[in-house]
Amino acid sequence: MSSANITDTHAELVRLNDEKALFYLPVIIYMLILMFVGTFGNILVCFVYLSKQTKTSSHYFILALAMLDLLTCLVGMPTEVADLRYPYMFYAPAACKLLRFIESVSIIGSSIILIAVAFDRFFRICRLGKQVTVKHAKIACLLSVVVGILAAWPACILFGEKSVDIGLEGVNAIDCSTDDSMRGTVYPTVYYGFLFLLFIGCFVFFTIIYLQIGVVIWKRKRTNIGEKLPETPTSKERPSSDGVSNDPISTEMSSGNDGSWESERRKSTISARNFKKQSSKNQIKVTRTTVVLFAVTVAYVISFLPFLIVMVLRSTKKDFEESLTSAGEMLYKFCSKSYFINNAINPCIYSFLNINFRKDTKNLIKRILASCCCRNRGGTTV
Repeated sequence: MSSANITDTHAELVRLNDEKALFYLPVIIYMLILMFVGTFGNILVCFVYLSKQTKTSSHYFILALAMLDLLTCLVGMPTEVADLRYPYMFYAPAACKLLRFIESVSIIGSSIILIAVAFDRFFRICRLGKQVTVKHAKIACLLSVVVGILAAWPACILFGEKSVDIGLEGVNAIDCSTDDSMRGTVYPTVYYGFLFLLFIGCFVFFTIIYLQIGVVIWKRKRTNIGEKLPETPTSKERPSSDGVSNDPISTEMSSGNDGSWESERRKSTISARNFKKQSSKNQIKVTRTTVVLFAVTVAYVISFLPFLIVMVLRSTKKDFEESLTSAGEMLYKFCSKSYFINNAINPCIYSFLNINFRKDTKNLIKRILASCCCRNRGGTTV
């Protein structure tokens, strides 16, 4: 082939690549929004919770999730955008393998952390007096990363350069996907089958655990006045003097009287009349921590499901991508990137559902601005 023909062929490849990238523009914009929101939000979460002098088990779980999400936002998402921008010219197999590896570590690690979160909420609500200690929370977070790395290493082998037929003879169009050496083998199906079973197992586990938590809360809310009060939590679980526990118990007693905690602890039963007089507002309630962590779990399940469905279809159905229409291809691309929502949405959940997080964020921003102002004044002083 002459140099002129090679130049013309390369120019045609660039043109087709740019056309496909323009077609993927909505997906690219979607990824850029998630990358911006996720990076800023998770950095903020890390600063807020790292700045707390006293950290609870819940804080460590949230920190671990934020760090895994931030890793995906800083490394995984930019590489994914590059893949969308160069769908036929992604000549970086090492970056492709790194992208899929980090995605897998984040997915598997987050799954294990959310399992630990479910156990923590279950112990606090259904087994009053028991809880996941800070030490155990640290161990669980560390194990989640280690297990994630050990379970994600096949991604470094399975993914790489995928040859794409674009109708140009002698043109080597490359996409970041299942490596050519792995296509037609059983290994991609086994890998996605493992992720699918992990998802199904987590979904069943979360459903059982949170249903039990919901039933316990519902039963306690229906406790009739005059019946024996629930067992008093241990001293570690008792509310502090300002009415907020160090690590909020998910079924705590709230009272209209400041000093009613000790009086309720001494009395195993109380008459309906006296109860109404002393604390008519007493009720079992779910704390913000449980609501927030439950919302994070639901977001994880919803965002992960579309990705798994299309990946299983791609692995089991021959020529799945090639048989798609333009609309189907666009839908496939959005679904294949759906799990990135989970990496960006958690800070939004904290902001909407956690009043303390909003307060801590405002205080942190005020301290940063005050520090900047002091430095500027110091710099202008002669």
